[in-house]
Amino acid sequence: MKKTRCMLGVALSLGVLFASCSQNLEVEDQLGSEQGRLNVTLKSGTELFVGTRALNEAAFANTDNYTVIVTNKDGQEVVNCSGSELANYMPLTMPIGSYVVKAFYGEELAASRDRFYVYGEEMGSIKAEQEEPVVLTCNPTCGRITVNFAEEMSTFYSNYNVVFSGTKAITDHELKYDSPGFVKWNKDDKDPWYVKLEPNGENVNFELVVTTKDEYINIENNNQVLTKKGTFSLARNKAYKMNVTPSYTAKGELDFDIKIDESTIDKEYDIEVPVDWIQ
Repeated sequence: MKKTRCMLGVALSLGVLFASCSQNLEVEDQLGSEQGRLNVTLKSGTELFVGTRALNEAAFANTDNYTVIVTNKDGQEVVNCSGSELANYMPLTMPIGSYVVKAFYGEELAASRDRFYVYGEEMGSIKAEQEEPVVLTCNPTCGRITVNFAEEMSTFYSNYNVVFSGTKAITDHELKYDSPGFVKWNKDDKDPWYVKLEPNGENVNFELVVTTKDEYINIENNNQVLTKKGTFSLARNKAYKMNVTPSYTAKGELDFDIKIDESTIDKEYDIEVPVDWIQ
């Protein structure tokens, strides 16, 4: 009887051992030499945080708002979710081979005051039985422009504005929709322009137009409307502020001091704008 019980115990032990081995082999088959893992983390590269009446820029820093898409080596979507849901899918088991991870938020327009677009994309390769960490940073596809008119402008001029043009997106929009090929900053404007740019940035043309008050019109040329034109470089994810200050001499001559503050978080420094003045 003791021998029978002993044999039965050995059989039960072997049964448990074989069952355990079978389960382990099943897991290894699922995550074996033909599969690996992908672990995606989202980051916002948005640096344009000031906050305006028209747009809450902080919403673009919240990666929970983003849409995330992961495709495998065959181009099939294996994940399409919001940033807030992404952690539920991670780490993601995938077949070995290439993958693409994309994330985006907002709307991409040639120029806008109440929206812009952030985008990020990473490509790589899943290796067998390994975990591939991916940190995906989403950046704006635009630059931000603001104009600051000095208070003295209203002393000498009855009206003034700055027109911006020359970017590919604005030009293409003009040709496609027969729209104005520029955006305008009027004297009382407060909200920034978010201007779509090519990946390596672009040159932006500007034209300052002012209407001189009667008492300050130059007697020699009797020119009431004055203009100044120039160009500056604008990069994605950068904020450019144009500061315009009038200059008046005893001879009745009016001119402008224009500087560009290119800091993204309102640092206290100015640089001279690289322009070739055109009267």
